[in-house]
Parts: sequence; structure tokens; C-alpha cells
Amino acid sequence: MSVLVIILGLMILIFSMIDVLVTTLTLGGSGLLTRRISHWLWKIVLQAHSRSPNHNLLATSGLMILVGVVLVWIVLAWLGWTLLFSAIGTSVVNAQSKEPADIWERIYFTGYTLFTLGTGDYQPQGVLWQILSAVASANGFFLVTLSITYLVPVVSAVMQKRQLALYITSLGGTPDEIITRAWNGQGFGQLDQHLIALTPMIIGLAESYLAYPVLHYFHSVERSKATSLSLAALDEALTLLQYGVEESYRPEPVALAPVRRATTAFLQTLKSAYIKAAPDSLGLPPLDLLRAAGIPTVSDEEFRKAIQQVSGRRQLLLALVQNDGWNWNSVASTKTTNRASTLDDTALINNAVLH
Repeated sequence: MSVLVIILGLMILIFSMIDVLVTTLTLGGSGLLTRRISHWLWKIVLQAHSRSPNHNLLATSGLMILVGVVLVWIVLAWLGWTLLFSAIGTSVVNAQSKEPADIWERIYFTGYTLFTLGTGDYQPQGVLWQILSAVASANGFFLVTLSITYLVPVVSAVMQKRQLALYITSLGGTPDEIITRAWNGQGFGQLDQHLIALTPMIIGLAESYLAYPVLHYFHSVERSKATSLSLAALDEALTLLQYGVEESYRPEPVALAPVRRATTAFLQTLKSAYIKAAPDSLGLPPLDLLRAAGIPTVSDEEFRKAIQQVSGRRQLLLALVQNDGWNWNSVASTKTTNRASTLDDTALINNAVLH
């Protein structure tokens, strides 16, 4: 029986520490346990949101998942070491009476050893258990250290994620608004410079998602700060610019192509770890709104044929938006949403709301 307990304890410790090391020290994603816990917790919250929309619940879920994962690491380490110290009846004794500790006293001893680097009222009996106590103390020290070093950069990455969302929203809240606000009657002015500036930010965000997959589960209550909506709006705007606007009026390829490829890299990152393309197909982006602003466009038939090659990409964008608790109308066009209106001067002065 003691051998089975030792094997079980070692298996739990090895499995949990591998998950911790993969999640905190590698740049290729999270460990199996962390990935499963995060995915299922988010899925449960999204299902609750779909039945009764509650963006405040989604907004707290990222932090809950992050803290929950760390707590699972702690509980598994505690459990694994408790099993090891429970394998032999005399492994832990009372420091005063030398009586063997019961199960609850062993749990206390294990926690005290892991997280305070001490032995308290109980102590290991024998050289082997003394050595294991020292190893447990080192394990607890590294677990707490790695957890803290993981939490801090995640918070910084969340801020950068929202900064990117606000930057894009400042250009426009929807695809057609991004384009029409840049149009000056003859061309798209300095839009090229913004596209160039956005390229490294999007690439950086994609790399952050690889290093800290939990970023996917941080939701913003404010639509202007929702990264999923901003990236969907930007990518749809790029589709309109590349396939809908007459070629002679399009931004320079040297500005348009890199940011397009950056969003492709971001979508590929999400597809590999988080989302699958939505089964539903999206309708055509509204060229009529561009024409109303005096922007020269191709014919509807030419546009329809041209964007068939990006239908899969647009289904990924739809999945990104839906997996963040929104619907496509929240970003589709100025016919369906006034997403960037909270950033207008009058809104800031007369109707400022902090979430």
C-alpha cells in the first residue's frame, strides 16, 4: 500500500511540475493541465453568458482562470507531498512527544514545509524524510516564485492588448468607419503610417498569446477596448481596401501587406490553440457605405469573386468575436453598431462611463 501511495504522490508531483514549467518558462503555450482547465472554465462562463448576457462575468473570468490555475498547481503540489509523507507511519512525528502525526497533521506539516520553509510543531523522522522535507521546501519556493513571475507579465500583456484595441478603435470602430475616416477625397492620407505602426504591435500580441495563453480569456466590458472586435474591424477594413477599393486608390502595398500578414500570424496562433473556424459564413462587407463617402470601389460582382479566397479567414474572425462573448453585429458596420462613439468628444464630456 505504501508503495502505491509513493508512486501516486510522485506522479502527481511530476505531472504538476511539468505543467508549471511548460506554462511559465516556455514560449510555445501552456501545459496540458493548464490548457484544459482554462478551456473548460471559459467554456462554462461563455455558456452562462449565452443564456443570460453578462459581460461583467466575462470580464472577471480571465483573472479567475489565472488565479485558479495557480491554485491548482499549489493544491497538486500539496497533495503530492502529503501522499509521500503519508506513505510511512513514522515519517512525520510531533516535535515534542515524538508521536506519529495523523493525516490532518501531515497535511499541516506539508503545507508548512512547502510555503514557510520550516517544520513547525512537527518534524520529519529519519535522514530520508529530512532530505525529502528539504526538497519539498525547495519545491514550494520555486513554485511560488514561478507563479509570481508568471502573474506579473500577464498583467502587463493584458494592458498592451487593450492598448492595441484602443489604437485601432481610435481609427474607427467598424471596417467602413476605419476607411471612410481616413478618406480625404483623393486618397487615404496618413493611413499608411498607422498601418505600419500597427504591424509590430499585432505581431507582439501574437507572440504574447503564445507565451501567455491565458490572455485569450481576458475580456473587456467596453467595446472600444475589446481586442477581438478591434482586430476583426481592422482585418475586414484591410479586406475592403485590398479587394473592394479601386486599385489606383489603395494604400501602398508596402504598408498594407505587412499588417495583413501580421493579422494572419495572429489568427494562425489562435487557430492552433483556441478557436476553430465558425461554421456560419459572413455576408459581403458593405461597399455601399464606402461609395456613399465618395470612395471609388470595384463592382459588387468583382468584389464577391475576389473575397471568396478569404472566406475561411473571415470565419476565423467570426469565431474570434463569438469566442469573446460578442456577436458579429458588434463590429460588422456602422449600420449595426456605433462602437467607437464612446471615444467621441461629446461622449467623453457628457456621457463618460467607467467600467
